[in-house]
Amino acid sequence: MNKIPLQILVTCGALSAGLSCQAQTPAPTTGSTEATIYSTLPSMTAHRPEMALDGNQNSYFQSVYGMGDSDDFTVMFSRPLTLRSMRVSTGTEDGDNLLTNGIVQVSTDGTTYTKAASFNANGEATASINNQPISWLRIKVNAGTALPKLVLREISLDTPTKIAHVSWGAGRAFSDYTGFPDLKTWAAKADQQMDESWADTAALLYTDGFITPNKVNVVYKSGPDVTGVAATGDGEMTVNVAWARAHPEDTGLTVHEVAHVVQSMSAYNPVWLIEGTADYVRWVKFEPQFPYKINPKTATYHDSYRTTAAFLAWCELHYDSRLVSKLNRDTRFGAFKLENFKTYTGKDVDTLWSEFLTAYQADPKGVLMPPVPAADRPRTLPTVRAGSSIPVDLSKAFNTVGITRDAATFDGAGGFDGGGTAFSANALSTSVSGKGVTFALGAPGVNNVVSAHGATIALPRQKFSSLWMLGAATEGGQREQSFVVTYTDGSKQILSQNMSDWFSPQGFPGESRAAKTDYRNAANGARDARPFSLYSYGFTLDGTKAVQSLTLPNNPSVKIAGVSLAP
Repeated sequence: MNKIPLQILVTCGALSAGLSCQAQTPAPTTGSTEATIYSTLPSMTAHRPEMALDGNQNSYFQSVYGMGDSDDFTVMFSRPLTLRSMRVSTGTEDGDNLLTNGIVQVSTDGTTYTKAASFNANGEATASINNQPISWLRIKVNAGTALPKLVLREISLDTPTKIAHVSWGAGRAFSDYTGFPDLKTWAAKADQQMDESWADTAALLYTDGFITPNKVNVVYKSGPDVTGVAATGDGEMTVNVAWARAHPEDTGLTVHEVAHVVQSMSAYNPVWLIEGTADYVRWVKFEPQFPYKINPKTATYHDSYRTTAAFLAWCELHYDSRLVSKLNRDTRFGAFKLENFKTYTGKDVDTLWSEFLTAYQADPKGVLMPPVPAADRPRTLPTVRAGSSIPVDLSKAFNTVGITRDAATFDGAGGFDGGGTAFSANALSTSVSGKGVTFALGAPGVNNVVSAHGATIALPRQKFSSLWMLGAATEGGQREQSFVVTYTDGSKQILSQNMSDWFSPQGFPGESRAAKTDYRNAANGARDARPFSLYSYGFTLDGTKAVQSLTLPNNPSVKIAGVSLAP
């Protein structure tokens, strides 16, 4: 037996079925303890669980949904406290939702519980406990009964032990495989997976103001009336023993079930989306297993489980990264409509499904791979015949003094980086060559570098096979910079490039170091004896069209020292 309950348990040793302990009264335990609350019931922040133990009758815990006989509200104490007596009051000020068919249980180990008190017609439970130590306290309704909502006004404990802090515990499973010791390893692995996935699942399915349950009671059952695999509801997860034995690798099914705990739906509708979301949690987020075989001729977005999970994942990749969270919120409060897909993505669900199928048929293995930005995609640099490249005149575009003679002084707010440092003209000479391409450099000490502010540079109106740029970034590497080539027919080509900082080469796709200097010049004429680099960037053009212009990104941390074209 491995039973780890998340219930309100207060241990009183040999508590009788009545209201007092019959064991010899021990000496009181002083000091302090911390209380951690676990419950199978969701709530809202206005009536959060900690309010049941805040000493204030005017604030209270209230569940969002009803309480069944598999649900519970449990308090675990970090160290045993000595309890003289307790009083638990329930119901609203108007007398609604009084718990009149329920019990308070206590425990020293969180495994064996003893009834400490029953609730009366006024929704109160009281007990004299005569300084018995307890570590857990649990509140439940009687078997076969239910409550529209659990309202705990206050759990009052008469104890010399100070409760220093009350908190809402991290989500976890409490498993009982009594009678099936052969499933010990299976259950232990399942418990670990549930505990590890719980926090991320709660974050993924977060709704503002809604507190999801942090506890589920897991029971293992066998027999013809047991669910085929696993099922979750009313605070309890049932696992089919025969399935667990036949599928020792399928402990992750409990991650799917924990998703249902966290979903906390007001109604099991629509089934396809609820089950698809739970499979999304398991198969997309925690046990990624794709491609999943889909028959494009027969499959639909509402097939549920893995098919729906794959569809939701694809929609998040391409349209709204929080789509699952938003749809779960709508479903949780009974507000889901198919039109919500268009609200969040801009497209109706049928159009999205059609696009997904097209993408799946084109690349079944990669359909759920995150899109790779163009600047991050590996590319082969164009081949240029030595001596054939044509430098572009940038004199009208130069706006920065980025190259200076050694020992020369210049504006401390200028330079290549705009912070008073520049490349050495002595170290660079008048041109830079690499990959068969030659770049002409501007004269030193005057504007000779372009700080990109979205300017458009005129190009020779001819046909070329490739365009090359010489430059670098400042203020760190600059990613996904877009340069736009406009052709004489009005068409445009976007050139996307990551650019390394002039001090930190990163070897981005399409980037190669064209020049390296052992120092840079400072505005006061001194040297900074560290290496700095200029990089070349090559792009293939549409050789059937004549170019007209090159538009730079609007990012002054991007610096261009030269542009060349190759036939």
